[in-house]
Amino acid sequence: MKKAAARHHSETVFTRAELSGARKLNAVLDLLPRYHTDRRWNAKAAQAAICTLQRLSPDRLFRRSRTIGRTIVVNGRRIGLRLILPDGVRRGLYIHFHGGAWVMGNARLDDGITQPIARECRMLVAGVDFHNAIDDRLDVAVDDCKAAAEWLVDHLATLEVERVILGGESSGAHLAAEALLHLRASGKAKPVVGFISMCGAFNLDGSESLRQSTGRSLLIDAPSALRNLERLTPSLSGREAKGPLFADLSGLPPALLIAGALDPIEDDSLSMFRRWQSQSNNANYVVFPEAPHGFNRLPTKLAARANGLVKIWMSQVLDGSTAAGGN
Repeated sequence: MKKAAARHHSETVFTRAELSGARKLNAVLDLLPRYHTDRRWNAKAAQAAICTLQRLSPDRLFRRSRTIGRTIVVNGRRIGLRLILPDGVRRGLYIHFHGGAWVMGNARLDDGITQPIARECRMLVAGVDFHNAIDDRLDVAVDDCKAAAEWLVDHLATLEVERVILGGESSGAHLAAEALLHLRASGKAKPVVGFISMCGAFNLDGSESLRQSTGRSLLIDAPSALRNLERLTPSLSGREAKGPLFADLSGLPPALLIAGALDPIEDDSLSMFRRWQSQSNNANYVVFPEAPHGFNRLPTKLAARANGLVKIWMSQVLDGSTAAGGN
């Protein structure tokens, strides 16, 4: 299965320097403990550390782009938005959903990903601070993301944009997909011109690659990731309990799905690509060799290549071209 995916993107050529640098870092990562996403205390400790560090390093000291924090109220729930403003005319709106196994993280933590998008693609970025499901209420997180996406689309004129791209990383890609499906069901998906996934999680039943992976996967412990899914999904019902992979994907905008060959959930991206392509015929899939889950955050040339590809693809979509490649 994975060899077939690599052949599909045989035009994507990786340099010796990119692969060598990734292998060297992977050797170091192999010595480090893995993150167990199913342990509540793990998520609480990580979230506390994130918030403490962010309080000690105010935005004004480090940000390279103008940011605005805004809270919207939808159906009685308060949802935070982190708006990153580009210079000049706004080419569109990028609605971003952060990763963190649905239980940790926030929009500011993704500034390293989203600020360059705002700056280089000249897009207004809206990072969504949805409910972190440390209480197992994944349904609340999903509802927050749907509500935030709908509110943003309803206020495009105020935000001075016309076109929208949705995306996210890992669990955030799952939430972005559910938000997109909600917009389509609500008849509000017309402004959406693209969807981006980085190491996305789309099969909440647990993909084959996840179920076959062991605790030796880099960065995250794969068996604990499966247990995390089993803990969170009972709060969902119907098709949503299985994930967006099992949804009707027809009539959706162009999609770019990026995966790492060493990622326990690589099959999620591959399966989503195949279904999206078969039903909407406008999906692109690129698998990066020597790349673990969340590799685009690592200090490697391979990560820079992946993040650069996202920005190139975004610009092409906004320019009216859906062609994307890794060269």
